Amino acid sequence: MSRLNSAVRGIIRSPRVRAAALRSGAAEEFAGAYVAGEAIADVVAVSRRLHRQGLDVSLTYLSRSDEEAETPDRLIGALEAMGDAAAGAELSVKPSSLGLRTDAASVRDRLGELCAAADALGATVTLEMQGTEHYEETLALWWAAREDWASLGLTLPADIRRSEREARIAAAEGARVRVCVGSYPVPASAGHRDEQAKSRALVRCLRAVMESGGYAMVASHDPTIIAIAQELARRNAIGPRGFEFQMFHGVRPLEQRRLVDIGYRARTYVPFGPAWFEYLTTRIAARPRTLFSYLRAISDKR
Repeated sequence: MSRLNSAVRGIIRSPRVRAAALRSGAAEEFAGAYVAGEAIADVVAVSRRLHRQGLDVSLTYLSRSDEEAETPDRLIGALEAMGDAAAGAELSVKPSSLGLRTDAASVRDRLGELCAAADALGATVTLEMQGTEHYEETLALWWAAREDWASLGLTLPADIRRSEREARIAAAEGARVRVCVGSYPVPASAGHRDEQAKSRALVRCLRAVMESGGYAMVASHDPTIIAIAQELARRNAIGPRGFEFQMFHGVRPLEQRRLVDIGYRARTYVPFGPAWFEYLTTRIAARPRTLFSYLRAISDKR
């Protein structure tokens, strides 16, 4: 994370700004562009609208830190409520939500149960990667669970150096691999610091997946990365439905629809749940130019 991103996040999360935002309603207004809502009914409504536009969805639950254990039930509840629209959906789940940090002995069983429930509804599961601290444990969990659930996807942040090698190994097994630039801090000894270096690493990871026979999930909003992904797919004789683009809900929505309109598969990452304010600060920090509009909205609504 850059110094600017850290500074922006610090401003938004300051007690004074947070209190003013919640009191004025500005926080909820901004969050509505990026978060489906808190309730299952909210995410179902958003998912069905996106589905009608030709977009697939990836659901993720924003739990409070002391309520992570409820995540699998919330995700499956949302799928069940979606009805026919659940087919083809993806569930994105953090290892910590499965108990990796608190009950590692049972985490594989929980992940297997989630995969089974999703599969019964025509959906898949993708395991997220929470930085370098639990990188080894997350990889081990994915490989173990994949023995029973070959459709289980894996997220590999390109800003972690070793991800390129892991992407090639996983793709050689025909795996679903989401390639992104991670949002967790990475020690200098383990990762790429410069933004251009991160982008180049993402391209290398993407090339590794496509050349090795994996199913690439391109998690980027960068027009250059999108164009490179299309060219890499062409070079490797991968059709427009043989990989997919993934983007956040509320970020470049017209581009998401454009990709669908020209025949590509595009999936929208749709978060919902009570920890929406923390997610909102992450999204604004990722796009610092929105900070002024956010602060102005707070001032105008006091």
